[in-house]
Amino acid sequence: MAIGQPREFSRAEIMIITSHLSESNIIRSDLFGNVYNGKFRNGKQVSVKVLRDKDVSQGIFKSEVRSLSNASHRNLLKLYGYCFEHNTIALVYEYMENGTFDKILYQNPLSIEWDKFYGIAIKTAKAIAYLHDGCDDQIIHHNINAGNVLLGENFSPKVAEFGVAKLIKEGRTHLTLTNPRGTPGYAAPEMWIPSSRITCSSDVYSFGMMLFEILGMRENFKKGQVWFPQHVWNKFESDQLDDLLVECGIYEKDKIEAKTSALVALWCAQFKPKLRPSMSTVVKMLELEIPVKNQIPNPFKRF
Repeated sequence: MAIGQPREFSRAEIMIITSHLSESNIIRSDLFGNVYNGKFRNGKQVSVKVLRDKDVSQGIFKSEVRSLSNASHRNLLKLYGYCFEHNTIALVYEYMENGTFDKILYQNPLSIEWDKFYGIAIKTAKAIAYLHDGCDDQIIHHNINAGNVLLGENFSPKVAEFGVAKLIKEGRTHLTLTNPRGTPGYAAPEMWIPSSRITCSSDVYSFGMMLFEILGMRENFKKGQVWFPQHVWNKFESDQLDDLLVECGIYEKDKIEAKTSALVALWCAQFKPKLRPSMSTVVKMLELEIPVKNQIPNPFKRF
């Protein structure tokens, strides 16, 4: 399928592809809708995102889908097409055989080496940087988290769901600004303020939250424990980052990259958006092309 020419699927085709939206085919769910495992007639597997929000202008939706289909990067999930028919609004994407990153990161992190996690972080950062700076029309993801990073062969990551928030926002005939945006635990502080101006720096914050999880190979919120980003800050402030790496089970060979992850995550998590680096700068820091400044303000101090 040529770039810029997404295929239009009928509702009947979506029903066939997803076995009539069978609950057993649901891969994951989020605030925008359900994602179904699907299959074309030729046996090719796909994933289908069926949107919950039906208050969307068809003309604007199709225009935005065509714009999104022009976003082409090796670490972005390919968009094959869409459906806008009979109260069914859906997006058809490529299928990734190793599922969502959060499943491995939270449930079985020791199944792959930590340096592979670091590689996933860098490739994810490159994809987000491309959305921000490499597209004809800048795309803000709005919902970066480990569940929206999909893993293919050899655990190569692809960022999913990019532009879905924009499709809803731009296509709505009316917009309720009181609705929360993003995922709790990942969403930047400004995303919870009605009518606030959302910029690329909101994605940077969310990426930082995911980077903390990659460092610790765990969810940031864990019952009975200190919130992990705060724990990282406490260790940094007391000059005990090396002790933190031991806690996290980081091997000696990965210590430089792990310490870099901690510092970059603390910069990304800054409360004030203007203090956060751009994603292109994040990529350079993670790839050790430029040093990470050690004079980091406390990201969790509000006043």
